Amino acid sequence: MCRVLAYLGQPVLLDEILYGTEGGLVRQAVDPQLMLLLNLGGFGLTAWAPGFLQPSEPFVYRVPAVPTFDRNLRALARKLEATALLAHVRGVLYDERERVGTHNVHPFLFEGVSVALAQNGDLYDFGRMRFDLVQHVRPELAAMIEGTTDTEWVYALVLSMLDDPFGPVGVEDAADAVERALDVLREVRAARGIAVQSPVNLVLTNGNWIVATRFAFDYGWYPEDGSFFAGEREHDFTSLWFRPPDRSDAFASLIVASEPVTRHHVGWFEVPEYAMVVAERNDDGIVLDARELPW
Repeated sequence: MCRVLAYLGQPVLLDEILYGTEGGLVRQAVDPQLMLLLNLGGFGLTAWAPGFLQPSEPFVYRVPAVPTFDRNLRALARKLEATALLAHVRGVLYDERERVGTHNVHPFLFEGVSVALAQNGDLYDFGRMRFDLVQHVRPELAAMIEGTTDTEWVYALVLSMLDDPFGPVGVEDAADAVERALDVLREVRAARGIAVQSPVNLVLTNGNWIVATRFAFDYGWYPEDGSFFAGEREHDFTSLWFRPPDRSDAFASLIVASEPVTRHHVGWFEVPEYAMVVAERNDDGIVLDARELPW
């Protein structure tokens, strides 16, 4: 399983979020608190700030290395401030058949698209599903898929649910697209007879809003074999947490993450199972909402 973090708020030094706390995202690559596996498949981020040359286009950094040993990332983090961030450490199976490379590192952000996406989860038996999704994905988006992950296909699928994936995307349109994409995945899984637990924690942002899901297909159902999926913790519903803005300061920050970035969980709230967090920045600050997702 991976670890993901999204930030929305006042300008903050990336070093503070990625390194500055005892449970920062870089530490979660090798010392996560709410999972057993290390996250050794790469690191990526997209960051937005008003001071950028083109503020609507984020700074993108993706490498197939463990961020713990990345001097370039640390140097950038000490210099770069952002008002929005989506960052991810990728977890992969400890298997020589696993494909580790920049093309599979999250977050995904297609050229000409304003929305980035990262996932904490995996779709069981995705190889049998992959090409069933082609009919639901716009050809111009399918052509942009470079890697082998289920996440990049889910990203293309979510974008395909938008009226115009290359135009401005509002938070409600994004939330609706995510729900429609989950419906398509449910239908494809049913058609293939796939009924094994598959967590799909998605986090999307365009720098002005965040949409995040805590969701799983067929929770509690595992294959009777020696696979990784069979060995997962049977009652582990993949985690997602958020730290909301302080009510006394409407312009304070919002963090959504796979697990709290502090050792103590005071001020953090766990997102309910089968729920979506929707947050948007406006003139009054950050507006936060939580919605139920159908099983």
